Amino acid sequence: MQVNEQSRILIIAAHPDDEVLAMGGTIARFKALTAHVKVQFLGEGVSARFEHNDIGNQKFLEQSKVRLDGARSALHSLKVDDVIFGSRLCCRFDAIDSLDIIKDIERTIADYDPTHIFTHNPIEVNIDHRITYRCVEAAVRPKLEQSLRAIYSFEIVCSGNWTFMEQFKPTTYVNIEEYWQEKLKAWHCYKGENRAFPFPRSDEGLEALAKYRGLQAGMSKAEGFSVLREYF
Repeated sequence: MQVNEQSRILIIAAHPDDEVLAMGGTIARFKALTAHVKVQFLGEGVSARFEHNDIGNQKFLEQSKVRLDGARSALHSLKVDDVIFGSRLCCRFDAIDSLDIIKDIERTIADYDPTHIFTHNPIEVNIDHRITYRCVEAAVRPKLEQSLRAIYSFEIVCSGNWTFMEQFKPTTYVNIEEYWQEKLKAWHCYKGENRAFPFPRSDEGLEALAKYRGLQAGMSKAEGFSVLREYF
């Protein structure tokens, strides 16, 4: 994975907090290399916790603000200031015309001209993650004179490790030992999302995954990615 000051990284995530859970340490490493990082959230992250009739009520609006503020703080802590916030309802992407999502992604790619794209993988419990993967797959059909050099998928703890049979299998590992505290700092910006261990979305759970991926690559802590497509 060759990243430098000329790289334009595009992270396409279903919900705010996916970017930190999946690659908070890698984002910090990319920024240390002075690469440009842009994040596109396709949807919001709290409506799945509400009945459909309660979406839009005061409690929903309060929780939505907490998540949005958390995302802004997390990305600020990672020195990322280029972000697109989507408003699609959480865990209801299957109720939306996928073509609308694909065209949204295509517009971002056309405007930003990324060199690297990171997105979800298809082996997760969360339906929005799976649909995001499929929509990105359609949106990145090869084109002449594109700057895109590589596309990777990432994993979300507590979604990927709850599948019945298949599991995410990384092919690329990024050493994040030096950036672990930056990942935790960004994660802690998402107020109310951290849970007590042994829930996977806890400090200990995130560290367990980072150490496990590190064990697979001879590193102390790592984030794992799977190469979807590369161009040379």
